[in-house]
Amino acid sequence: MQIYLKEKIGNPELFTGRKKEMFKILQWIDNIQREISMSTVILSRRKTGKTSFLQRLYNVTFHKNDGVIPFYYEIKEENQYIIDFSKHFFLSFIFQYIAFKTRNPSYLNYSKQDYDLAVKCAQKEKQDHLIPFITDIRLAERNKSPGFMWDIARDAPRLIAQCLDERIVQMLDEFQYLNRKIYSDTQTKKIIDDLAASYLHTVEYKNAPLLITGSWIGWLMTDISTMLPGRLVHFPFENLSENESIEMIFRYADIEQSPVTEKSAYLMASLTEGNPFYICSLFRSQCPEKNLTTKEGIIKTLEFEIMNQGGIIKNTWSEYLNFALDEVNSIHAKRIVLYLSQHKSRKVPRYELVKELHLDMPERELEKKLKTLIMSDIVNSGGSRYTYQAVQDNIFEKVFIAEFGGDIEYFDPQRDISNNYQQLMTIFENKFKKIQGKLNQTTGLYAEYVLIDLLKYRAFQNKYNKQVQALFENLPEDFTFVQYERVWTYSASPLYKKNIQIDIFAKAKKECYSLIGEVKKRKKPFSVKEAQKFLEKASELISIEKLGMHLLFVYSAGGFYKNTIEFLKKHKIAWCQQKHIFAI
Repeated sequence: MQIYLKEKIGNPELFTGRKKEMFKILQWIDNIQREISMSTVILSRRKTGKTSFLQRLYNVTFHKNDGVIPFYYEIKEENQYIIDFSKHFFLSFIFQYIAFKTRNPSYLNYSKQDYDLAVKCAQKEKQDHLIPFITDIRLAERNKSPGFMWDIARDAPRLIAQCLDERIVQMLDEFQYLNRKIYSDTQTKKIIDDLAASYLHTVEYKNAPLLITGSWIGWLMTDISTMLPGRLVHFPFENLSENESIEMIFRYADIEQSPVTEKSAYLMASLTEGNPFYICSLFRSQCPEKNLTTKEGIIKTLEFEIMNQGGIIKNTWSEYLNFALDEVNSIHAKRIVLYLSQHKSRKVPRYELVKELHLDMPERELEKKLKTLIMSDIVNSGGSRYTYQAVQDNIFEKVFIAEFGGDIEYFDPQRDISNNYQQLMTIFENKFKKIQGKLNQTTGLYAEYVLIDLLKYRAFQNKYNKQVQALFENLPEDFTFVQYERVWTYSASPLYKKNIQIDIFAKAKKECYSLIGEVKKRKKPFSVKEAQKFLEKASELISIEKLGMHLLFVYSAGGFYKNTIEFLKKHKIAWCQQKHIFAI
């Protein structure tokens, strides 16, 4: 799929997982055509990949060209004058609209915020219905009418959609800054703290619904509940699942050229709890002796990231924490967070905090501190006004301990963090052994990734080529492993209606065999029914990718039924059940 809007993630191949979320939101976007989709808010803490998800969603929607026009806008974390903000918002929409309508993505790169240029482009591309809107907002700016100007900018997507009975999806990132970074004066002294309320009626229109996100759940939820009550559907956005975390780790290991093993990948996925930011940070860490193939190496890298000034994780969260704690930067607030961290498995009532921490302060002051901690996502509400719980994020918790634990006499950050990760690693190692033991095979948990690694780096080499070929049956006489253009676990683009998952796809040049593989690591033999399903999936892939020469293969740790072998022979599918392949 072509990338139209430049994505912050960088290399498009780094985008991993989110299959379930992408499927659901694409369905929601499809329903915009029938005007039945309500505006929606994606709820998730910072650094869970919301921006990457929105930008990929934008590119998928743009590429589909299926009746819904995407508009992506990030509200910046910087002070802005309302007139400048309105102009930038409006013209960003206009140029994105023209880009989609003309299928010319160069308009997405128009950074010059100029009304004359917008009019010129609209005329050139025969989008004359845009010109009255451009004229109106320019007049509002000349008359120094900021309220009217923002009204025009805010309602432009739905009103322009109405002109030609079109549909638009508005993806607004970092929505919480709307009430905190926009000012009514050029000196940016007078903040407009209720700007989100201006969307009260706009958000209800179904021809241009909003899909909004924010990094500060407490702020965002307060804005929504007080200024847009009942107007938005809540869409949860959790960390990656275990399988998607493993997929991301192996993909980063390849692209970043930083090796991992099956065991270390599992430990990393468990320790990071599937948080994309933490996984990425481990691979890009500047830890002097970084080694992600061993338990000790992972712990050392993570401790560097948490406690060293050069740590990506530490720098990111420290900046956030210092900002969030600015209003409650007291020893009491820090002790509250650390106490909750020590009791993270339960909800702690307020009276317990007062008693155990000897919080000698007026009730009103304590209420304010706790509310600020909740609003800043440093503490979670326990479900009622008088109960509280630690944020369920073990790495964030350790960053807090490393940053502020030294202020509390009974905390030793170095000792507590190191001991805790050693304990966690022991738990994860034991779990890994149990899961691996259930397989009763040497294939491991993630055999497809081991085979991908083999095909990428060794199978084509002279000293391995014949050795690997000897482990397969039913190979064509002219077959040989080659250096593939790309090897990966294949998922059909969201543009494609069917959910096609292929364990291994090794794409070769047209004159060589591309490989399409199915991997089964259980004891049970591979059946004819499974072979038929694999053949159907592979046929779809061949059609989608327009493959030339290709070879299908199946690896089955449990072997094959006799009639399955006959089926594979008939359809010229190679097979392998040799465990030795994982030792090459």
